[in-house]
This record gives sequence, structure tokens and C-alpha cells, in this order.
Amino acid sequence: VRNYGLKPPTSTLNTTFDTRPIYGPDDRNAAGNNAYVFTNTDIGYSFNTSIQVQRTWSNGFYTSIGYNFLDARDASSIEAEISSDAYDRNPAFGNVNQAVLAPSLYGNRHRIVGSAFKKFEYSATSATTVSLFFQYAQGGRFSYTYSGDINGDASGLNDLIYIPTAGEIGQMAFTGTEAEQQAQANALEAYIQQDDYLSANRGDYAEKYAVLSPWYNNWDIRVLQDVGFYVGDKVHKIQISLDVLNVGNLINSNWGDRKLPINTQPIGVSVDGGTPTYSFDPGLTQTFTNDFGLLSRWQTQLGIRYIF
Repeated sequence: VRNYGLKPPTSTLNTTFDTRPIYGPDDRNAAGNNAYVFTNTDIGYSFNTSIQVQRTWSNGFYTSIGYNFLDARDASSIEAEISSDAYDRNPAFGNVNQAVLAPSLYGNRHRIVGSAFKKFEYSATSATTVSLFFQYAQGGRFSYTYSGDINGDASGLNDLIYIPTAGEIGQMAFTGTEAEQQAQANALEAYIQQDDYLSANRGDYAEKYAVLSPWYNNWDIRVLQDVGFYVGDKVHKIQISLDVLNVGNLINSNWGDRKLPINTQPIGVSVDGGTPTYSFDPGLTQTFTNDFGLLSRWQTQLGIRYIF
């Protein structure tokens, strides 16, 4: 997705550490309008591989475990209803109209799945089946962008941040009083130190969709009870099923939780004459928090089926 109202940027940001290209007054086409256009690109690929081991034991006990690795990359994987929204939320650096190959938002990079079940038969008409399924996965991706338009392309959502070193934080101009500025600088330093991605990439620009959310897991259990009876010479069955999804969360509220980033735009910025002023919330002390949505909660369902 491109903005045909923009020419390539010809100016640079006025700092000693972040000298990214920015758009000046002369970097807009004559009409000065935003013209968002979707075009095709030939960049992008997907590599996907799996391995699985399974066995049915002599007593009828079945087990399996598998691993899947996915490396999918594309130019844009934003879900959007309008072109301007797709442009605004597509993380970028430099020439925003240039397609950049980056990890896709879709699919888990690593996924381990396992299952087991055993059927206990009491007679020709009665049996109990106990099944277990589990998965461990990592793959939720996001980018760190500024809250504000640091490059002048008219979007306050898409500019990838520069990750400052401790010395460079001391050179950043923050909003507020001198005490407030120092508090923001100290809080930003502490935030970067506790974040694995940010602390490992100091002195460089954050990459598009390069940050992975923590691993998550869930365990599901199913108990299936068959109660059969004869109708004439045929066996009819009433089958009752009990499913407990994310059973670990039922046992302990700290198990089975997924983690989501608290704020993917932790640093605010405004630019005046090419010189940025930053802001940071000292209350932001950690990257991730628990997802309290349905996927992090245990669920149960009861089913009944008549088989004839």
C-alpha cells in the first residue's frame, strides 16, 4: 500500500543518534493530497515444515507429538477496511512507499502439539474414552512504533522507533519540567532493560514485526461415555461428552494465560523544524500483561449424541 501523494523523503531528523529520512514540504506532489493505492509486489515467501511421531500401544493407548516451524514473510499483512487505514498501520522506515519484506502477522513460528487417548471397553455396548490434547506455541508478532508522526508522512501510527542506548537517552528532549523529564528518561531506560527485544537491539531501529510474544500453552481434556442398548438386533448408543478446554486455567488461574503487549507505541513524539521532543509514561514498567480474553480462560461444554 502506497501513498502516491508523497515523493521520496529528502530531509533527515535533527538528532545526533537518530538521523532517519523524513518528509519535508517539498516531498509532496503538487496537489498535496494523500492518494492511497494498493499494488502488487513479487516479494514474499512461506516456508513450513512439520515432523510428527505417533504410536498405538498394545493396550490400545494412543500417543502422538509433533512440531511445526513456519517462516512466512510478506510486504503487508494488515487487516484493514480502507486503504488509508492499511497505510497508517503498516510499520515503515525511510521511504514509506517502498515494499519491505518482513515477517507475516499470521501463523505461529513454533508450535508443538501432542495428544493421547485411551478407550476403556466394559461390554459390547458400554465404553469410556479419555482424551488429552496440548499445544505450546510462539508466534504473536508486533512492532514498536512511535505515538506520533516523526517522519512527516501524515501518519502517527507507522514510524518504527529508534532504540536508544543509555547515553543517547540522556540526549533526548522530553516534555515537562526538568524533574518530569528526568523521570521519563529513567523510566524509559528501565523499560528498555526489562524488554528482551529492545535491550538486545539498542542503538538500532526496531524492525517491522520482529518482536515475538511469549510462548503460550493450553491443555484440553475430553471424557466420552458410551451407553448402548439393543433395538432389535442393532446396537443404539447414547454418547455423553464432557470437554474441558484450557484445563490448566481451571486448576490454577496463572496457568494457560496468554500474554499481550501493553503498549506497542510506548514512546510519544512531536517534531518541530526537524527536531523531535519525546514523551514516556513512567507508569509503563513491563512489556506484557495477561490476556483476559476467552483464549486465556478455561471453558467447559457438555454434549449428547444419539447414535443408531
